[in-house]
Amino acid sequence: VRPLRIEYEGATYHVTSRGDRQEPIVLDNADRLMFMRVVAEALDRFDAQVWAYCLMNNHYHLVLHTNHANLSRIMRHVNGVYTQKYNFRYGLAGHLFQGRFKAILVDTDRYLLEVCRYVDLNPVRAGLVSEPHQYEWSSYLAHAGLVESPCWLNSNPLYEQLNLPSEVATKKYAEFVAQGAGADLWGKYLRQQIFLGDDAFILRMQEFMPGKIKPLAQVSKLQQHNPVKIKPLARYVLPGANMTKRNSRIVRAFNEGGYTQTQIAEAFGVSSSTVSRVIKASHKLGSGLPFCAKRET
Repeated sequence: VRPLRIEYEGATYHVTSRGDRQEPIVLDNADRLMFMRVVAEALDRFDAQVWAYCLMNNHYHLVLHTNHANLSRIMRHVNGVYTQKYNFRYGLAGHLFQGRFKAILVDTDRYLLEVCRYVDLNPVRAGLVSEPHQYEWSSYLAHAGLVESPCWLNSNPLYEQLNLPSEVATKKYAEFVAQGAGADLWGKYLRQQIFLGDDAFILRMQEFMPGKIKPLAQVSKLQQHNPVKIKPLARYVLPGANMTKRNSRIVRAFNEGGYTQTQIAEAFGVSSSTVSRVIKASHKLGSGLPFCAKRET
């Protein structure tokens, strides 16, 4: 039986997704940067936040906070667009990730710090490093104040729970992580395979169970008037745009909308080979490029 997908405004999840047959999802740092950009794009597009992350060779972890009831759409974008880019880069086709992503709903009042610590310690548990600061592709360095945080990572919820200003909380978080190497988070607190919380938390979550329809009055005005929608392909086309702007729109249609190169070529009035060339050029990533999505308005 598939686990429930409980989605609501203000939910926080521990999300994991693994490579198909446990195979790698990244082969080099260009892939890792590419994945980070896809995550940044998804957060920007669907109005969500990442509070902790760890990218391993054959899977990833996110502590993901959703401002809307749209977890599945976010994850469809992350896994779908990254698979598209990965396959394009290596001339492959088919699945990259193993089945559905796994999402555990987190009671942040009780377990936010513990779940972020669990994510940041993943490379240590896997034996890749002996200390979390030795691993580059997790949120630990930013949470501990050792590097500048990428603009899409929000450490403030952790610092607020520590009830300390950020300049002091960074050191306190590092101490907290150092104490948690042997902590058994899931064995002690995981309930029904989808809740990280106690009975009272599970009872509160029943309001959001699939199939339970809320009265319109309970739906926020933001959701009613600003629903997140997939942009029609025609909206990417800007008549009279110069080549640089046109190419930028082509890349956005491919990355954000998930449209095929043939569909994009027809909409923009160019050949499929032109679309392919533009997208291929956009995938040539350098290690010095920023993580943040630079979105054109």
